[in-house]
Amino acid sequence: AVISPQDPTLLIGSSLVATCTVSPDFPLKAEDLYWTLNGRRLPAASYAALGPSTLSQSGDNLVCHSRDGGILAGSCLYVGLPPEKPVNITCWSKNMKDLTCKWAPGTEGETFLHTNYTLKYKLRWYGRDNTCQEYHTAGPYSCPIPK
Repeated sequence: AVISPQDPTLLIGSSLVATCTVSPDFPLKAEDLYWTLNGRRLPAASYAALGPSTLSQSGDNLVCHSRDGGILAGSCLYVGLPPEKPVNITCWSKNMKDLTCKWAPGTEGETFLHTNYTLKYKLRWYGRDNTCQEYHTAGPYSCPIPK
């Protein structure tokens, strides 16, 4: 069996719709399955969607079981808040050709979510957006921008 989505990352307070797909080789029907969240069986009424009051912490374990209690599939739910936006963004050039930008990440607080930052820039006001390719070469939370 397979749970979809597998190991999703969710915003605190959001809902989740998950499916447990069983191989056609198993003679199981939907009424032969049940869900548990952190070891507690979920009421059948919640099978359509786990609501905001159900998902509260990172590391929640959602498991699909067969009627006899056998585990068919599991998924780890990562629940949290996004971090604050980066602050103190500064850019400078030592030789008027190359530019280096640095920033301080926003406080993570209780985000519990892995965060990647993307620095985008334009070489000219009318140019297309470019994305930094070499993060952290000038220190943590930094990006060198070539001439």
